[in-house]
Amino acid sequence: MKKAFAPLLVSLLAAPLLASQQAPPAAPAAPAAPPAQQQAAPPLHPTIQEAVNLAESGDAAGALKKLQAAPKEAITPPIQSLMGVLHLQLNQPREAYALLQPLADAEDAQPAVLYHAGRAALLVGETDAGREYLTRSVVLQPASPAARDLGMLTAREGRVVEAYSMLRPWALRNPKDTDARLMAANLALQIERPDDAVELLKGMPDTDPALRLLRAKALIQKKDGAGAVALVRPLLAGHPAGMETEVRRTLAEAELLAGNAAEAVKLLDGKTGGHPAVTLLLARAQHKAGDKAAALATLKPLADQLPEDAAGMGDPRPAAGIALEYAALLAESGRAAEALPFLEKSTRYYPRNPDAWKSLAKAYETAGRGDDAAKALTMAEEAARPPVRQAAAPAQPAAPAPAAPALPPPSEALQNAIRLMSQNQASQALVIARQEFGISKDPRALIVEVQALLSLKREEEALQAAEAALKTSPENPDFLYLRGVSQMGLRRWSAAEADLRKVIQLQPRHVAAMNDLAVLLINVDKKQEAQQLLEQVLQINPQDRMAAANLERLKSGG
Repeated sequence: MKKAFAPLLVSLLAAPLLASQQAPPAAPAAPAAPPAQQQAAPPLHPTIQEAVNLAESGDAAGALKKLQAAPKEAITPPIQSLMGVLHLQLNQPREAYALLQPLADAEDAQPAVLYHAGRAALLVGETDAGREYLTRSVVLQPASPAARDLGMLTAREGRVVEAYSMLRPWALRNPKDTDARLMAANLALQIERPDDAVELLKGMPDTDPALRLLRAKALIQKKDGAGAVALVRPLLAGHPAGMETEVRRTLAEAELLAGNAAEAVKLLDGKTGGHPAVTLLLARAQHKAGDKAAALATLKPLADQLPEDAAGMGDPRPAAGIALEYAALLAESGRAAEALPFLEKSTRYYPRNPDAWKSLAKAYETAGRGDDAAKALTMAEEAARPPVRQAAAPAQPAAPAPAAPALPPPSEALQNAIRLMSQNQASQALVIARQEFGISKDPRALIVEVQALLSLKREEEALQAAEAALKTSPENPDFLYLRGVSQMGLRRWSAAEADLRKVIQLQPRHVAAMNDLAVLLINVDKKQEAQQLLEQVLQINPQDRMAAANLERLKSGG
């Protein structure tokens, strides 16, 4: 078992250092359902039936040869899909894509067709098409293996949180998919969720060097330096090729956390490989060991190259760390004026670090800039607060009221779905929201799901999702609102009106419900009440452009 996944782990662990773009192994192809099972009648042509039998026995080449010799009139869409899958099994992606693309482009394409078309598209370099097909497959069938392929693709593109949102549910549902579990665990560590990483690695062998390294990284994030040292130190003497720098980096980080700065310096001095994050770690170790001059010399080449802002930087945390550490060294060396610009850069790169803002406030105070120091302290307080974000709704319908205050902050995955909705990426948001609800049962995921379906003009599905949400909380005004706007989309005016009125009864200042009820009343020629509602909305929020525009049209007779 060790040999089965060690190469993938080596590439994952080296990725932060080597910027590797190597694709992980593809998921095993989902077997295509034989056409005979998909359609009970009419009976298959004899040649087609022979091909199906060969495919079921594992003879892909023989099955394909039979199908290619079959009469053209016998090649129905299910048979064409089967031929595409057989081409994929025979490592003939171009032929597969030619057969599957027209089937996948149809609006009513089935999840399996979309999945295989997505795989074929990726293999022939049609990445955008592959992403679209895989996304559509997962939207239709959340448990589709397309979720796995889409997650891997998204991870390779550097969209860590989004990839994790897709791969974690898949990995938990499919524990035998070792590669997906490893990738999900690696992503969990990148977004600093060590408990999730430990959960994903549970039951995997302790003897594999790369797995030990991942577990050590989780311990480091949990601030257990001694435990991480115990896991990693044996690897220094023996590890697979390609892991040297990462082993040294992880062990040095563990030693530093355990209070052994001198040991960390010995591990990294002259062996950083030119990688900024490892160089920063060496400088921190030198600083902790009391050698400020060496730490300054280590960081100066990187500090001199720091840009003015984080545009195009990707993950800004390494650069922010370099700026902050270099500034601290300058300040401690009596060069406070030189430190100030680096502290400002650190907070521009990564404003969520309260320590950077506190250091900046202290520097401003020293420089006699009291107002700036006060502002920096305010920013430090803001950065220290956990992020609590509410679901962002598309322009239509209007955003619902905030979720119940008793709920904890939304997960990283749910926050990502919310972000995608705000960027009009409803299909991707729908995939993640459905996956997240399957894992956490967070009712806010249902809100995002309904919003995404409404944005995609899939009102019937939105109504079903809203009904499911209401079963979890029948008096929740947000869920009632979403059912109401779903009913509106289906032009079921009476049912929609009842729901929206109930929302306003439960929450009298629910502006979204008031706005949509006004629109509904205009449609059913109850314009006087609609005008009163819109005027109430503008009293609550004079900046509500939607209410103002609707009121103006109503008054002008439009």
